[in-house]
Amino acid sequence: MPGWIVAGVIFFLFFVVLSLYYFERRDNRELWKSLKEIKGTDKYKLKKRAEALELYVTQFLNKKNPDTVFAATFEKVGKDSIENSLHAMINRAEMEIILVSPWIKGRIWERIRGGVLKFVKNGGELKVFIKGDKGDFSSGRSDYSVVRAIRRYGGVVKFVPRLHAKVYVVDRREALICSANLSRSGMDYSFEAGVWTCNPEIVKEVGEFVDRFG
Repeated sequence: MPGWIVAGVIFFLFFVVLSLYYFERRDNRELWKSLKEIKGTDKYKLKKRAEALELYVTQFLNKKNPDTVFAATFEKVGKDSIENSLHAMINRAEMEIILVSPWIKGRIWERIRGGVLKFVKNGGELKVFIKGDKGDFSSGRSDYSVVRAIRRYGGVVKFVPRLHAKVYVVDRREALICSANLSRSGMDYSFEAGVWTCNPEIVKEVGEFVDRFG
């Protein structure tokens, strides 16, 4: 078979494969876009919150499981470590993740990034609140590269100059309130403590507090 025919067949097959790949990617993007739009509707959020309340009643009220648990930077101090609690929350997230931390560092972001990005790609909404002072970035307290990365993946980052609270909220149904920043000092080196809770009244108040940041 002449070489030009072989080359033509190879080129044709390559074109077909490339076309299939393109259309599959386009279809996937459309599906993810539709999913994100559905998850953003009030009706969907209301349904999920109703499910969360039902779960709370069955698992924590009827079964008498604790709805608030102490957490610390070292597992031996509390029932769970702060970072493990945060990872578990991120993995359970369906609609919204809120991270409130005056400082955020790349090393800690790398440790939670996988779960967060998977959540965002599945149509979830990510909100991050940090102090955002220029001095924080120039001194290395926070890494602006993390801000760029979060925004690049569709998350929202807002600067709150007077911020000192450290709060992590998932789907308005559970919250981690603690003293730990998203930094090596907060997660690895310092003695930090806090509580994880799924108590609806407390989580509602936490959500209202966070909403004040805009």
